[in-house]
Order: sequence, then structure tokens, then C-alpha cells
Amino acid sequence: MEGTPGRSLPEPAPLRRLTPREIRQARWARGEAAPGPQSGARPSAAINASPAESPVEPQAPRGEQPAGPAAWPQFRRLIRWTLVVVSLLLAGALLAYLIPILLAAHRAYSEIFVTPVPRPTVVINPHGTPELVLATPEPGKPTPTPLPSWDGTERVNILLLGVDTTPERVALGDPPRSDTIILVSIDPVTKQVGMLPIPRDLLVTIPGYGDDKINAAYAYGAQSELTGPGLVRATIEYNFGIPIHYFAEVDFQGFVRIVDTLGGVTVDVPAPIKDDTYPGEGFNYTRLYFPTGLQHMDGRTALRYVRTRHDDNDFARGARQQQVLEALRRQAIQLELITRAAELIDELGGAVRTDLQPRDVLALARLALELDDEDIHSYSLRDAVTDYWVPGGAFYLIPDWPAVRRIVTDLTAAPG
Repeated sequence: MEGTPGRSLPEPAPLRRLTPREIRQARWARGEAAPGPQSGARPSAAINASPAESPVEPQAPRGEQPAGPAAWPQFRRLIRWTLVVVSLLLAGALLAYLIPILLAAHRAYSEIFVTPVPRPTVVINPHGTPELVLATPEPGKPTPTPLPSWDGTERVNILLLGVDTTPERVALGDPPRSDTIILVSIDPVTKQVGMLPIPRDLLVTIPGYGDDKINAAYAYGAQSELTGPGLVRATIEYNFGIPIHYFAEVDFQGFVRIVDTLGGVTVDVPAPIKDDTYPGEGFNYTRLYFPTGLQHMDGRTALRYVRTRHDDNDFARGARQQQVLEALRRQAIQLELITRAAELIDELGGAVRTDLQPRDVLALARLALELDDEDIHSYSLRDAVTDYWVPGGAFYLIPDWPAVRRIVTDLTAAPG
């Protein structure tokens, strides 16, 4: 209306020319492609031109994504998914490598560290002969196995067994037999060790089976619920009056693997050995000869060295067995094998069986590192037995049991 003062209008914002970068950002925000360097259109002309005069913007080629800020979230997602896929592939490859190793280690572990064998009680029946009685289980439960208690400080007695499981014997259905029996008594406090080989022809009373050679105990036990080590343990405890806390056994093939795993063994042969009737493959005979002096033996040769006895006797063979055990101990120390315990368990799975717990094996292995040669004492039953041939039959070693038990007393009280 006339005469009415008009409402004041706000001052318009001053105009300014957009920079080429601002123009490109505005276009990218609308999802348009930026003009190429050859478009020939000046940014200012594009802003001021009318719609009819606006230059035609070049379109991005089909299938290409904008290269501006709107594309960054998609690019980051692509990077993340790529990293996830690569990580999964690497994890799968690592598992494919580790799983067979872990399974092999688990199998080796379960083959070496076995469930303790049954521990029967020896009783005298009305006929005055010893018998073995296993603990009676509760209905629906397995036979209980009493476990020995060892705190790592008291003397421990271990039964070492070398078992004959040759393929020819197995093929004939013959049960395995103990070819080597060694008592090892260890005092972890004074760090003294005693070893006593028991000759295989020693005549003993096998509880529940009568009088026979001691190496027959393993075969009898292997065919019963007592197991081979279980009956040998009970037989030694009954005849020798010494408790056996644990056992460890190795067959011929396992012994060869142990020696070869250690790189062989070096022994000093004290006297020449010639055996024309060493038992070879297929129940044939093989001639052996070992000259005097230092010799480095592989597993197969070392097995022959500790088994041969026809050129001398079972007592000399027992001395050779102790000699090789001590040589293997020295070599294990030089090679620092205790630091490779896990690797050795994997390599020796199936070669050794024991009812020792893994922590006790490691404790004894560490103790072995601290022993000097003079801390290991060897004993023999040579002066406590007499030879006896059954006319037209077998050969036996008849023990003088009072003399045998005096030797056992010395064994379990090795000088400190």
C-alpha cells in the first residue's frame, strides 16, 4: 500500500566464483562423473551457462565406480573382506600343517605312556604254592589298578624289559618273550643308580604257573589279563623281595629306532666276539664278529652286540647291555636331548612303553644329566647261581636265594 513503509529485504550474499575443486566435489556429491581434462569447458562458464547452453558432461564408462568420497565406504568394506578371506586361508593352511603333527604326537604319546599294568597280590594257596589274586572290581566297573606312590625323593625301582616280538615268532602265533630283564634302582637324593641284569635262564617260581625260567613269565602274562610286564613284575617281587614301582619295555625294532634316532652309539668292545649261531631272520643263523676296540654302531649292529651270547655267556651279555645303556645316556647328554623331549616322543612313539608318568620321565631324564659315570653301579648274579643241565633237556641257572637277596640289598643301597 502506498504510504506504508516497505519491509526491508535482507542483503543478498555476495557472489563468488567457485574453484574447480569445489565444482568437482559438488558434482561428485550428486553422483556425477568429473569432466575429463579434455572437456574444453571452463568451470566458470559451466556455472553461468543456461541449461540449454550447459555443456554435456562426459559419463563414466559402464562398470566403473566413482573415484570420489562416496566410493570410500565400499572400498573399505572390500579391503576388510579381502583381509578376512586371506586370514581364513592362512589359518586353514596352518591347521592343515599342524593337525597331522598334533595327531601323530598324540598317538606317539598314547603309545609310550600306557595305563599301569595290573598289580596282583601273591597269596599262598592250601597246597603251599603261590598264586596271584587280582582286586575284585565292583559290579559294572573295571578291575582297579593300585598305583605306586612316588614323590620324586624316595628310591624308585624300575623294571627294564627287552621283548622279542620278531615277525617270524608272531607269524607262528608264539607269544612275545622277554629277552632282556634289568633291574634299575635309583636314589634321586644321593644321585646313585644301581643296575642288575637278570639272566633269562634263571630258575624262579612264577606265581600261579610254577617253576620255570624267568623269561617265560612274560609269555605267560601276555596270554592273560595280567599282561607280560605285570607277571614279570609280580615274579621278581615274589622271588627277589624287592618292590617294582614302574616298568619300561622296548622290542627289538624299537631298540634299533632308539639307537638310530640318537645317531648310533659308540662302545669300546673289551674282547673279540665271534658268534657262529646268532639267530638271524627266518629262524636261520648268522655269523657275527666284533673286534676289540672303539666302534660306532648303528641300531641293527648294536642290537646284535647286546643280544649275542654264544661266544661267552648270559652274564657277559648282561654287561654289554649295561655298557650300551650307559653309552646311550652319555650320548643323550652330549646331544642335549632333554631339550628335544617333545620331538623325541613323536619320533619314538611305539618304540617304548612305560607306566611312568610324563612328568616323572622328565624328572628322571634331568637326574640322568647330573650323574657321573662313577654314580652308576653295576651288579651281577654270577656268583649266586650254578649251572644245571636237564639230561636231554633245557639249561637252567639255579639261584642261591640268600646270596641273591644280599646282592639285591646292595643294589638298593648303592653307596652315596
